[in-house]
Amino acid sequence: MDLSIVIPAYNEADRLPGTLRSIRDFFRGRPESLEVIVVDDGSTDETIQTAKMADPDARIVSHPRNLGKGAAVRSGMLAAQGDQRYLCDADLSTPISDIDHFLVAAKTSDIVIGSRRAAGANVTKAQSWWKSLLGQFGNVFIQLLATPGIKDSQCGFKLFAAHTMPIFELQTIQRWGYDFEILFLARQCGFRVTEIPVTWVNDPRSKVKGLDYFKTFAELFQIRLNDLRGRYKQKTV
Repeated sequence: MDLSIVIPAYNEADRLPGTLRSIRDFFRGRPESLEVIVVDDGSTDETIQTAKMADPDARIVSHPRNLGKGAAVRSGMLAAQGDQRYLCDADLSTPISDIDHFLVAAKTSDIVIGSRRAAGANVTKAQSWWKSLLGQFGNVFIQLLATPGIKDSQCGFKLFAAHTMPIFELQTIQRWGYDFEILFLARQCGFRVTEIPVTWVNDPRSKVKGLDYFKTFAELFQIRLNDLRGRYKQKTV
């Protein structure tokens, strides 16, 4: 299998069908062998049913209850079979056509992450001012404590080579802080991480709330505590 596309989804019955159709339309006629994996994170709406209708070939991985986006990403990545595994938000804020830039960068990197802050990024519709402010404030601490030099650790579009999957085995954060935990672990494991600019259109229906930012900051300190206690090293034994 050349490529897996992993889509974590929680109550995405309205947005997911369009995303799945866009992905299939884009890859129609291309040479890559492809699998699309939807990870339903305990949705209470018709996410699974609409996903099956929009893309009957999609694999569905289901959580019996809502565990968090990080848990959904972990389940999807470890279930995937592709040589390259593309993490894709259900709202497709970055168009699927950008994946070609990721695949080019992957030729010289183990992990490629999309960035809304890298030079050349095209943010056509920005987040609300308060989300932008909290994001910039949080990014200072994220770089200081976990991902130095990475301008945007929390963009929901990332590409992982199959051999990097041990970082998901080590992952402990189940909710929003999973992004910088896996990048922190990637650095510890010696994987090459490349940040590339993406096109981004903010969806005002984002499920990230103000309180989530502060919970994420707490998870940042949990990662440092895990490292100091040797928790990540213990799990590699």
